[in-house]
Amino acid sequence: MDTASPAADARAAVTLEEVLDLLDLSCTDDPAGRVSHWVGDPQRHPADRIFGGLLLAQALVAAGRGVRADQRIVSLQADFVGGVPTDRPLHWEVTVVSDAPSLATRRSRLLDEAGEELFGAVTRWATVRADLPSYSAARPWPAPDPETLPDLADRFGADERIPPWWRLERPVHFRHAVAPPYVTTAEPGDRQTTFLRATGPLPDDPVVRAAMVAYVTDMSILEPAFLALGSARHVPGARILSLTHALTFHAESDLGDWHQFDCRVESVAHGRAHGAGDVFDSAGRHVATASQVGLVKAPTVS
Repeated sequence: MDTASPAADARAAVTLEEVLDLLDLSCTDDPAGRVSHWVGDPQRHPADRIFGGLLLAQALVAAGRGVRADQRIVSLQADFVGGVPTDRPLHWEVTVVSDAPSLATRRSRLLDEAGEELFGAVTRWATVRADLPSYSAARPWPAPDPETLPDLADRFGADERIPPWWRLERPVHFRHAVAPPYVTTAEPGDRQTTFLRATGPLPDDPVVRAAMVAYVTDMSILEPAFLALGSARHVPGARILSLTHALTFHAESDLGDWHQFDCRVESVAHGRAHGAGDVFDSAGRHVATASQVGLVKAPTVS
């Protein structure tokens, strides 16, 4: 990650209330039209680049405001096309790809001033069938009680070797089960567990609650690449740049309670890493599956 300037440091912390405001998009035309346009505000970020989780969340919200109230998010497939600056509004174009009584498909595109696409996502929405059976082979990995673990701000708050976004308070509690490889190497492996919980209650809105799940899944999914390569995330020259992100939603959940995010890196080749992760709620239900492809620079740690 790029080193931030001192002026940017003061802007790094983002509260839950601010993030919820950022998910309150305004529509500039007919939200029920075949093509609709939405405007969102950018999130302040110390690297002067929009956090990818906000793009996932806003794309989901923009699409979700135009589907039927009884439909819920099923999947999201996104492409990060170009860097998105933090100093201007985010302009979204949502296209109705298909509509059916039980299934809807939407395409959300973030456009720059010239109409070029910076980010795109296809979301699918469906009615909930509680009468059909459910099954999941995924189980949470053994991990400590999240209440016994420190937040990033507690663990790294005074460590100026780490960029501000990774050591200041966030809109969600973000707790690693074991100390992550940020400036020193850790025990070799290919997996990592984090615990996530919003710092306050979330609104009773299934679109916003799903958007918050999308928001947090961009925080750490490729970090195990540094474990696998024997490197550290925040040494000079290290970097992660998201290319694609996919989410499958298995059940509705409320990030106002603790969620466990078990991530693993499945391959690293030619500077590109593929990571996958499973999200479980506080009852151990498998509520979402995430995967991401990204560019990873992992320098050797001396």
